[in-house]
Amino acid sequence: MRTRNRRRGFSLIDVMLTIALVGLLASIAVGELNSRTMVARRTEAVVGLTLLWKAQQEHLASHGRYAGDFSELAFQIEGGTQLGSDSYRGKLYTYQLSQPWGESSFYCIATAQLDGDPWPDILEIFETGEGR
Repeated sequence: MRTRNRRRGFSLIDVMLTIALVGLLASIAVGELNSRTMVARRTEAVVGLTLLWKAQQEHLASHGRYAGDFSELAFQIEGGTQLGSDSYRGKLYTYQLSQPWGESSFYCIATAQLDGDPWPDILEIFETGEGR
């Protein structure tokens, strides 16, 4: 009787190549997920600064000057609290408001620590009053 040496299953090299390919695809997917998560987290600051800009424009229209602190503005972010007259805390970002160039100007910076690196994530808006 003749025996057949028929190969059944996968070789060790087949399994190792498959695992390496799956690992490569997973590392690409995790990197893309992290960047999408950062974009989603930045949305709070973009929305918050847009609301602040609109509130400042309304304040300018009614009072002839920009507000120097949050207590003068109709500004609120869902889940946020006012920390002081010049600072406001949202879910992720802290907003600081000032008037470094006088009453015809304002500066607001939104800071957070989103990605675990040593540098804060910062967005800002300002009006210098030069165009008025």
